[in-house]
Amino acid sequence: MLRFPAMKLRNIISKTSLCCGIISQETTRNRQCRGFTLIELIVVIALIGLMLFFSLPRIQNNPFLDGSKKSARWLIGKVQALKESAIRDQKQYSLHFDLDSGRIWETNESMSQEDYENAELNSYALPDDVRIVDVEYPAKEKITTGQTEITFYKAGYTDKAFIHMQEGDTYLSFLIEPFLSNIKVIEEYVGFGD
Repeated sequence: MLRFPAMKLRNIISKTSLCCGIISQETTRNRQCRGFTLIELIVVIALIGLMLFFSLPRIQNNPFLDGSKKSARWLIGKVQALKESAIRDQKQYSLHFDLDSGRIWETNESMSQEDYENAELNSYALPDDVRIVDVEYPAKEKITTGQTEITFYKAGYTDKAFIHMQEGDTYLSFLIEPFLSNIKVIEEYVGFGD
């Protein structure tokens, strides 16, 4: 068995505790605990400032932060949710568009007339600067005014349609495919004839 003198053992313990991040009474007597220096703080703040300087313009120009992109995300999420709900619940769902007032709501085949009216009253309203220009079907004409709907069937497919959304001079076209769960988003006005 090895024996260490008491003084050497204390030095080994204090060095070990210092390396492990533990501060013992022995180390506090020999070394005074200090915080960060002013230079270190200035360097860290300067680095954070540089990172913000280069990242803020990207955040401000992020297309997912403006009104049309928020509405686009809502519409994409709603279409995907309705496709899943139609299969899961084995009900036919419809997504209704009032092109004149800019309101969107959902219904299903088991709703009563009162529930249908409540769904229309509690509909999602597009922001003032965003509007649905038209809804285009391949076999029908474009619907530019009034109300229209896209149906989601319990067998897992849906009506094929283009939804055209406008904010100022910017257009977004949403292609809803019958058997695909994802919606194709095109950042310009595109129809079935294009």
